[in-house]
Amino acid sequence: MTAPRTAVAAPEPPDRPLTAATLTVGDPVWVYAFGRWRRGEVTRLAQVRARIRYVSDRHGSERERWFSCSPDEPVYHGGLPEPLTWRCPSARCRLVCTGRPGQTAAQIRAAHEQSPHHHRELDPR
Repeated sequence: MTAPRTAVAAPEPPDRPLTAATLTVGDPVWVYAFGRWRRGEVTRLAQVRARIRYVSDRHGSERERWFSCSPDEPVYHGGLPEPLTWRCPSARCRLVCTGRPGQTAAQIRAAHEQSPHHHRELDPR
């Protein structure tokens, strides 16, 4: 008699930038290219860089380039949810902020309110 099989939940994708050492060829990833977060796939690896193929426009055209997997060019796990946008309700600010993959609207708002780009309203006293 065999033991009953139990379902095992898939591990949560890491909510941090990945490095070339943690990636493998074929991994789904998120990259920031041309002002937007885009889904891509790792095609080649070097010691500290990863070559990633991603969809560059709404028509499905693909591009491929090297990303340094650094804070300047972060690469996030492809299993994270799509990035959210949030608009500041302040009458003086009204900036539209785009978070990174996996970030909630509350996290985006908190980061924006701490940034120098947020224009705080003057106290009416």
